[in-house]
Amino acid sequence: MFKLKWRGKRRQKRALSPMDALRRKYLRFKIITLSAIALLAIGLFSAVYINYDYLIFKTLIAGNYIHTSTLDDMMTEHLGIDPQGRYGRYFDNLVISIVTREIRAQGNDPYTFLQTPPQRIAHENLIQQEATRARFYEVAPGIAYLNLPNTSPYVEDFVMARRNEINAFDNIIIDLRENLGGELASSQAIAGLFLERRAVVNFEQARMDFWPFTRERRASGNQVLEFENIVILQSTATASSAEVIITALQYHLDNVTTIGETTYGKAVGQVLIPLRRGFAVNGTVIIVETPDGNTVHNVGITPDIAHNADNALEAAIQFLQGERP
Repeated sequence: MFKLKWRGKRRQKRALSPMDALRRKYLRFKIITLSAIALLAIGLFSAVYINYDYLIFKTLIAGNYIHTSTLDDMMTEHLGIDPQGRYGRYFDNLVISIVTREIRAQGNDPYTFLQTPPQRIAHENLIQQEATRARFYEVAPGIAYLNLPNTSPYVEDFVMARRNEINAFDNIIIDLRENLGGELASSQAIAGLFLERRAVVNFEQARMDFWPFTRERRASGNQVLEFENIVILQSTATASSAEVIITALQYHLDNVTTIGETTYGKAVGQVLIPLRRGFAVNGTVIIVETPDGNTVHNVGITPDIAHNADNALEAAIQFLQGERP
């Protein structure tokens, strides 16, 4: 067997002079810079082209409309501000306020709206103030009482910090009677403490332009909290992400009993997007479904034991102690 050997001379790489290396780096930088400028120009042109009609309208009204007192009155009514002639500065906020008002009126959707800076601050302060009402204590021998006034990150942190103390009890009463909801992510995290890892907490129907899609929300914990019995107190005020906690625990656990009144029945979710100058827009973008694919929207959750919500806690204690509530 013969092996052929290449006897040609290997071509040696010529070393670049410092000037040539500098020229090459400059050329590479120039190509990258020009490419970035071209992409930016294309993006800017596309944005102007897509929003051309609106930009023309905004320029016409904010910059040229002669009856400025009308604009003053509209911005005072909708935004609570005196524009002081800076109509272009607040025009987008005015349009958002008017459009969302029509959505609320025609679509029966009270959850889509513009938040002004004072409203946004007041809303955040209200959530924090509500969260301070979160409570955990032993309400009867072997029975823990956990009051969740909303499903905000503050209440989520409250539960997380006490999970080991909570888990020391055999039975628990979860009070959601005054819980109007909050953030879906917090309700999913709280529900996940009671569920096995990867258990479905809820489904979310959403869309991206013309394409609808479904998201699964699953428990990320590993059933940190386990009890012999779980009693959930609910009322007509119990709504939204609080209802997510109830339906998730009911679906996956066989030791859950609900006491009180039929819940409010809100199974739509919103996203709050901050805007410039302290404004924010809240829009309904999600239809929430239970782990079995149903919805409680406009229906609510019927309690296992119907009872006046005001004294449902006493009824829950009696139930756990083996007495008839």
